[in-house]
Amino acid sequence: LDLRPFLAKECTSQVTTYDLLSVICHHGTAGSGHYIAYCQNVINGQWYEFDDQYVTEVHETVVQNVEAYVLFYRKSSEEAMRERQQVVSLAAMREPSLLRFYVSREWLNKFNTFAEPGPITNHTFLCSHGGIPPNKYHYIDDLVVILPQSVWEHLYSRFGGGPAVNHLYVCSICQVEIEALAKRRRVEIDTFIKLNKAFQAEESPAVIYCISMHWFREWEAFVKGKDSEPPGPIDNSRIAQVKGSGHIQLKQGADCGQISEETWTYLSSLYGGGPEIAIRQSVAQLPDPESLHGEQKIEAETRAL
Repeated sequence: LDLRPFLAKECTSQVTTYDLLSVICHHGTAGSGHYIAYCQNVINGQWYEFDDQYVTEVHETVVQNVEAYVLFYRKSSEEAMRERQQVVSLAAMREPSLLRFYVSREWLNKFNTFAEPGPITNHTFLCSHGGIPPNKYHYIDDLVVILPQSVWEHLYSRFGGGPAVNHLYVCSICQVEIEALAKRRRVEIDTFIKLNKAFQAEESPAVIYCISMHWFREWEAFVKGKDSEPPGPIDNSRIAQVKGSGHIQLKQGADCGQISEETWTYLSSLYGGGPEIAIRQSVAQLPDPESLHGEQKIEAETRAL
Protein backbone atom coordinates (compact mmCIF):
# COMPACT_ATOMS: atom_id res chain seq x y z
CA LEU A 1 0.00 0.00 0.00
CA ASP A 2 1.63 3.26 -1.15
CA LEU A 3 0.32 6.33 0.67
CA ARG A 4 2.60 8.90 -0.96
CA PRO A 5 -0.26 10.50 -2.98
CA PHE A 6 -2.12 11.17 0.27
CA LEU A 7 0.71 12.73 2.33
CA ALA A 8 0.32 16.22 3.73
CA LYS A 9 2.77 18.78 2.34
CA GLU A 10 4.43 19.26 5.73
CA CYS A 11 4.99 15.50 6.25
CA THR A 12 8.69 14.70 6.73
CA SER A 13 8.39 10.93 6.48
CA GLN A 14 10.49 9.30 3.75
CA VAL A 15 8.90 5.86 3.99
CA THR A 16 5.43 5.74 2.44
CA THR A 17 5.04 2.06 1.53
CA TYR A 18 3.15 -0.24 3.91
CA ASP A 19 2.84 -4.03 4.11
CA LEU A 20 -0.34 -5.77 5.18
CA LEU A 21 0.23 -7.44 8.52
CA SER A 22 -3.22 -8.54 9.69
CA VAL A 23 -6.87 -8.69 8.64
CA ILE A 24 -9.91 -8.89 10.90
CA CYS A 25 -13.17 -10.27 9.49
CA HIS A 26 -16.63 -9.96 11.02
CA HIS A 27 -19.40 -12.47 10.38
CA GLY A 28 -22.93 -11.70 11.46
CA THR A 29 -25.05 -8.59 11.90
CA ALA A 30 -24.39 -5.13 13.29
CA GLY A 31 -25.79 -6.23 16.65
CA SER A 32 -23.96 -9.53 17.02
CA GLY A 33 -21.55 -11.83 15.25
CA HIS A 34 -18.14 -13.45 15.31
CA TYR A 35 -14.61 -12.21 14.62
CA ILE A 36 -11.81 -14.06 12.82
CA ALA A 37 -8.28 -12.69 12.45
CA TYR A 38 -5.67 -13.46 9.81
CA CYS A 39 -2.12 -12.55 10.84
CA GLN A 40 1.25 -12.95 9.22
CA ASN A 41 4.14 -14.46 11.18
CA VAL A 42 6.99 -12.01 10.67
CA ILE A 43 9.59 -14.76 11.20
CA ASN A 44 8.55 -17.20 8.46
CA GLY A 45 6.23 -14.97 6.42
CA GLN A 46 3.39 -17.51 6.73
CA TRP A 47 -0.26 -16.49 7.28
CA TYR A 48 -2.45 -18.00 10.00
CA GLU A 49 -6.16 -17.92 10.73
CA PHE A 50 -7.12 -17.23 14.37
CA ASP A 51 -10.66 -18.40 15.19
CA ASP A 52 -11.00 -18.34 18.98
CA GLN A 53 -8.80 -21.18 20.25
CA TYR A 54 -8.20 -22.63 16.77
CA VAL A 55 -5.12 -21.49 14.83
CA THR A 56 -4.77 -22.76 11.26
CA GLU A 57 -2.08 -22.14 8.65
CA VAL A 58 -3.58 -20.69 5.45
CA HIS A 59 -2.32 -19.63 2.04
CA GLU A 60 -2.04 -15.89 1.36
CA THR A 61 -4.67 -16.20 -1.41
CA VAL A 62 -7.22 -17.04 1.31
CA VAL A 63 -6.42 -13.73 3.01
CA GLN A 64 -6.64 -11.84 -0.28
CA ASN A 65 -10.22 -13.02 -0.83
CA VAL A 66 -11.79 -12.56 2.62
CA GLU A 67 -14.22 -9.75 3.46
CA ALA A 68 -12.01 -7.43 5.46
CA TYR A 69 -13.45 -5.49 8.41
CA VAL A 70 -10.20 -4.01 9.80
CA LEU A 71 -6.80 -3.93 8.07
CA PHE A 72 -3.47 -3.54 9.88
CA TYR A 73 -0.43 -2.23 8.02
CA ARG A 74 3.13 -1.43 8.98
CA LYS A 75 5.77 0.59 7.18
CA SER A 76 7.92 -1.39 4.79
CA SER A 77 11.56 -0.38 4.79
CA GLU A 78 14.42 -2.54 3.56
CA GLU A 79 16.81 0.18 4.69
CA ALA A 80 15.57 -0.13 8.29
CA MET A 81 16.14 -3.89 8.15
CA ARG A 82 19.67 -3.38 6.84
CA GLU A 83 20.37 -0.89 9.64
CA ARG A 84 19.28 -3.41 12.28
CA GLN A 85 21.40 -6.16 10.74
CA GLN A 86 24.41 -3.86 10.66
CA VAL A 87 23.98 -2.97 14.35
CA VAL A 88 23.71 -6.67 15.23
CA SER A 89 26.93 -7.35 13.27
CA LEU A 90 28.78 -4.51 15.01
CA ALA A 91 27.64 -5.70 18.43
CA ALA A 92 28.76 -9.27 17.64
CA MET A 93 32.28 -8.19 16.75
CA ARG A 94 33.01 -7.51 20.43
CA GLU A 95 35.94 -5.22 19.70
CA PRO A 96 37.64 -3.83 22.81
CA SER A 97 36.10 -0.48 23.63
CA LEU A 98 37.53 2.21 25.88
CA LEU A 99 34.12 3.77 26.45
CA ARG A 100 30.66 2.36 27.03
CA PHE A 101 27.64 4.37 26.03
CA TYR A 102 24.18 4.37 27.53
CA VAL A 103 21.19 4.75 25.23
CA SER A 104 17.50 5.04 25.98
CA ARG A 105 15.81 1.64 25.99
CA GLU A 106 12.67 3.36 24.75
CA TRP A 107 14.46 4.72 21.69
CA LEU A 108 16.20 1.40 21.05
CA ASN A 109 12.77 -0.28 21.00
CA LYS A 110 11.75 2.25 18.35
CA PHE A 111 14.89 1.41 16.36
CA ASN A 112 14.01 -2.28 16.47
CA THR A 113 10.37 -1.82 15.43
CA PHE A 114 9.95 1.52 13.62
CA ALA A 115 10.91 2.15 10.03
CA GLU A 116 11.80 5.71 11.04
CA PRO A 117 12.76 5.87 14.73
CA GLY A 118 13.91 9.49 14.57
CA PRO A 119 16.81 11.05 16.56
CA ILE A 120 18.16 9.32 19.65
CA THR A 121 16.28 10.65 22.67
CA ASN A 122 18.31 10.04 25.83
CA HIS A 123 16.35 12.73 27.66
CA THR A 124 13.85 10.03 28.56
CA PHE A 125 16.21 9.06 31.40
CA LEU A 126 18.15 12.33 31.88
CA CYS A 127 17.18 15.54 33.64
CA SER A 128 17.73 18.99 32.13
CA HIS A 129 21.13 19.17 33.87
CA GLY A 130 22.43 15.99 32.21
CA GLY A 131 22.25 13.71 35.24
CA ILE A 132 19.77 11.08 36.42
CA PRO A 133 16.74 12.44 38.31
CA PRO A 134 16.86 11.06 41.88
CA ASN A 135 13.43 9.48 41.53
CA LYS A 136 14.59 7.45 38.46
CA TYR A 137 17.99 6.30 39.69
CA HIS A 138 16.77 3.20 41.55
CA TYR A 139 15.30 1.73 38.34
CA ILE A 140 17.74 3.21 35.81
CA ASP A 141 18.64 -0.29 34.50
CA ASP A 142 15.11 -0.54 33.13
CA LEU A 143 15.54 2.72 31.21
CA VAL A 144 18.92 2.28 29.53
CA VAL A 145 20.90 -0.19 27.41
CA ILE A 146 24.71 -0.31 27.42
CA LEU A 147 26.24 -0.17 23.94
CA PRO A 148 29.84 -0.63 22.78
CA GLN A 149 31.54 2.42 21.31
CA SER A 150 31.32 1.13 17.72
CA VAL A 151 27.54 0.63 17.93
CA TRP A 152 26.96 4.03 19.53
CA GLU A 153 29.07 5.83 16.92
CA HIS A 154 27.18 4.12 14.10
CA LEU A 155 23.75 4.96 15.55
CA TYR A 156 24.75 8.53 16.38
CA SER A 157 26.16 9.16 12.89
CA ARG A 158 23.01 7.70 11.34
CA PHE A 159 20.27 9.24 13.52
CA GLY A 160 21.84 12.06 15.54
CA GLY A 161 20.14 13.24 18.72
CA GLY A 162 21.68 12.23 22.02
CA PRO A 163 23.23 13.48 24.19
CA ALA A 164 26.11 11.01 24.54
CA VAL A 165 26.16 9.42 28.01
CA ASN A 166 29.21 7.58 29.38
CA HIS A 167 28.51 7.90 33.09
CA LEU A 168 25.31 7.62 35.12
CA TYR A 169 25.10 9.75 38.24
CA VAL A 170 22.39 11.23 40.44
CA CYS A 171 21.90 14.92 39.69
CA SER A 172 22.82 16.92 42.80
CA ILE A 173 21.02 20.01 41.48
CA CYS A 174 17.75 18.06 41.17
CA GLN A 175 18.30 16.61 44.64
CA VAL A 176 18.57 20.11 46.15
CA GLU A 177 15.46 21.21 44.24
CA ILE A 178 13.52 18.17 45.47
CA GLU A 179 14.48 18.85 49.08
CA ALA A 180 13.55 22.53 48.74
CA LEU A 181 10.20 21.59 47.21
CA ALA A 182 9.49 19.12 50.02
CA LYS A 183 10.28 21.82 52.60
CA ARG A 184 8.02 24.33 50.82
CA ARG A 185 5.14 21.86 50.79
CA ARG A 186 5.62 21.06 54.46
CA VAL A 187 5.73 24.74 55.49
CA GLU A 188 2.64 25.68 53.44
CA ILE A 189 0.45 22.84 54.68
CA ASP A 190 1.57 23.23 58.32
CA THR A 191 0.90 26.99 58.21
CA PHE A 192 -2.52 26.47 56.68
CA ILE A 193 -3.48 23.86 59.31
CA LYS A 194 -2.36 26.22 62.10
CA LEU A 195 -4.28 29.22 60.73
CA ASN A 196 -7.38 27.18 59.94
CA LYS A 197 -7.38 25.67 63.43
CA ALA A 198 -7.40 29.17 64.91
CA PHE A 199 -10.20 30.16 62.51
CA GLN A 200 -12.32 27.19 63.59
CA ALA A 201 -11.89 28.23 67.22
CA GLU A 202 -13.44 31.66 66.57
CA GLU A 203 -17.08 31.68 67.69
CA SER A 204 -18.12 34.70 65.66
CA PRO A 205 -15.51 35.96 63.18
CA ALA A 206 -16.09 39.52 62.03
CA VAL A 207 -14.97 38.75 58.48
CA ILE A 208 -14.87 35.53 56.43
CA TYR A 209 -12.97 35.21 53.16
CA CYS A 210 -14.11 32.97 50.32
CA ILE A 211 -11.79 30.95 48.12
CA SER A 212 -12.53 28.95 44.97
CA MET A 213 -12.56 25.24 45.72
CA HIS A 214 -11.31 24.58 42.19
CA TRP A 215 -8.10 26.48 42.96
CA PHE A 216 -7.94 25.15 46.52
CA ARG A 217 -8.07 21.53 45.30
CA GLU A 218 -5.13 22.23 42.94
CA TRP A 219 -3.16 23.77 45.82
CA GLU A 220 -4.04 20.85 48.11
CA ALA A 221 -2.87 18.33 45.50
CA PHE A 222 0.42 20.21 45.24
CA VAL A 223 1.19 20.48 48.97
CA LYS A 224 0.23 16.83 49.50
CA GLY A 225 2.62 15.75 46.73
CA LYS A 226 -0.07 14.44 44.39
CA ASP A 227 0.75 17.10 41.79
CA SER A 228 4.34 18.05 40.96
CA GLU A 229 3.56 21.61 39.86
CA PRO A 230 2.25 24.37 42.15
CA PRO A 231 -1.01 26.04 41.18
CA GLY A 232 -1.07 29.41 39.48
CA PRO A 233 -2.44 32.57 41.08
CA ILE A 234 -5.63 32.28 43.14
CA ASP A 235 -8.56 32.42 40.71
CA ASN A 236 -11.83 33.43 42.35
CA SER A 237 -13.43 34.47 39.06
CA ARG A 238 -15.68 31.39 39.10
CA ILE A 239 -17.22 32.30 42.44
CA ALA A 240 -17.27 36.13 42.11
CA GLN A 241 -20.19 38.30 41.05
CA VAL A 242 -19.78 42.00 40.27
CA LYS A 243 -22.66 44.28 41.21
CA GLY A 244 -23.60 47.41 39.29
CA SER A 245 -21.74 49.53 41.80
CA GLY A 246 -18.57 47.55 41.12
CA HIS A 247 -18.80 45.75 44.45
CA ILE A 248 -17.64 42.12 44.29
CA GLN A 249 -19.69 39.58 46.17
CA LEU A 250 -20.02 35.81 46.36
CA LYS A 251 -21.99 34.21 43.53
CA GLN A 252 -25.00 32.27 44.77
CA GLY A 253 -24.39 28.51 44.84
CA ALA A 254 -20.67 28.97 44.17
CA ASP A 255 -18.24 26.11 44.86
CA CYS A 256 -16.17 27.84 47.50
CA GLY A 257 -14.51 27.39 50.87
CA GLN A 258 -14.42 29.73 53.86
CA ILE A 259 -11.12 30.82 55.35
CA SER A 260 -9.92 33.44 57.80
CA GLU A 261 -8.45 36.82 56.89
CA GLU A 262 -5.04 35.59 58.07
CA THR A 263 -5.25 32.50 55.83
CA TRP A 264 -6.28 34.58 52.84
CA THR A 265 -3.40 37.00 53.45
CA TYR A 266 -0.96 34.09 53.71
CA LEU A 267 -2.09 32.32 50.51
CA SER A 268 -2.37 35.52 48.47
CA SER A 269 1.12 36.59 49.59
CA LEU A 270 2.45 33.32 48.13
CA TYR A 271 0.36 33.03 44.96
CA GLY A 272 -1.29 36.40 44.35
CA GLY A 273 -4.45 36.48 42.30
CA GLY A 274 -8.00 37.24 43.36
CA PRO A 275 -10.42 38.89 43.38
CA GLU A 276 -10.83 39.25 47.12
CA ILE A 277 -14.27 38.18 48.34
CA ALA A 278 -15.02 38.99 51.98
CA ILE A 279 -18.22 38.43 53.90
CA ARG A 280 -18.47 40.90 56.78
CA GLN A 281 -20.90 40.31 59.61
CA SER A 282 -22.68 43.45 60.87
CA VAL A 283 -24.47 42.99 64.19
CA ALA A 284 -27.75 44.99 64.25
CA GLN A 285 -28.66 46.91 67.41
CA LEU A 286 -31.39 44.94 69.20
CA PRO A 287 -34.26 46.99 70.73
CA ASP A 288 -34.39 47.46 74.53
CA PRO A 289 -36.73 44.89 76.13
CA GLU A 290 -38.35 47.54 78.36
CA SER A 291 -38.98 49.82 75.41
CA LEU A 292 -40.42 46.92 73.41
CA HIS A 293 -42.79 46.09 76.32
CA GLY A 294 -43.99 49.73 76.48
CA GLU A 295 -44.66 49.82 72.70
CA GLN A 296 -46.66 46.60 72.91
CA LYS A 297 -48.74 48.07 75.84
CA ILE A 298 -49.56 51.26 73.88
CA GLU A 299 -50.52 49.21 70.81
CA ALA A 300 -52.87 47.04 72.94
CA GLU A 301 -54.55 50.07 74.50
CA THR A 302 -54.99 51.68 71.05
CA ARG A 303 -56.68 48.54 69.74
CA ALA A 304 -59.01 48.53 72.82
CA LEU A 305 -60.17 52.05 72.03
